[in-house]
Amino acid sequence: MLAWSEEFSIKNQHLDEQHKAFMQLLVETLAFVKSASPNKAQELESRMNLAIESAKEHFNDEEKYMQHIGYPFLNQHKTRHRELISNLSMLLMDIEDVENSAKEFYECLHNWLIVHVLGEDKQIESYRNRLHDVKEIPYSLEQKTKILAETEDIRNGKWHKYICLCHLKEFKVCDALHKIMQEESTFVRCKVCKQPIVFRDSSLDDEDNFETLAKKYFKQF
Repeated sequence: MLAWSEEFSIKNQHLDEQHKAFMQLLVETLAFVKSASPNKAQELESRMNLAIESAKEHFNDEEKYMQHIGYPFLNQHKTRHRELISNLSMLLMDIEDVENSAKEFYECLHNWLIVHVLGEDKQIESYRNRLHDVKEIPYSLEQKTKILAETEDIRNGKWHKYICLCHLKEFKVCDALHKIMQEESTFVRCKVCKQPIVFRDSSLDDEDNFETLAKKYFKQF
């Protein structure tokens, strides 16, 4: 389970606190799913109602903030908010098998965390910092890897070597992130030299080729 990190912040204290509360709700929901209670159906309904009301309040606050900063994807974001409320509402209306419904409730919240809070919401801060223009991933390599590990089996997958301008420094990048970076032309930065890390293919074993790539690529950022 992911713990709150300052890398998740969108630099708005009120919205960050709401996101922290949501992550705590996710922890509590997982414990609830594993628990045994004679009143589990009633407790599940209560938790779902609380989640829906909290989400409505948060979405309203977040949409006001996006409008204030002129966020260009406000309408798309509003649509995602409505979809999330709709999904939770449908789960609430269809509680038959309590154990299965509790698991679906948790999975809905978990997906909300990974896709929306840590993905789509983080783009709000990327816009504020004008990172959208250069397609920079708004996380460190370590944090983005942890996020991907929530939904991908990265331990048993392939790992790729990346380099930066630091002398003799290499990074191991999981296959899921490697594909994102290569297919979408996105990147993460080295914490030390502040330059994008670059996939080390076989041609980089030749020093002349490395120098050519470094001059061509790193000067763009």
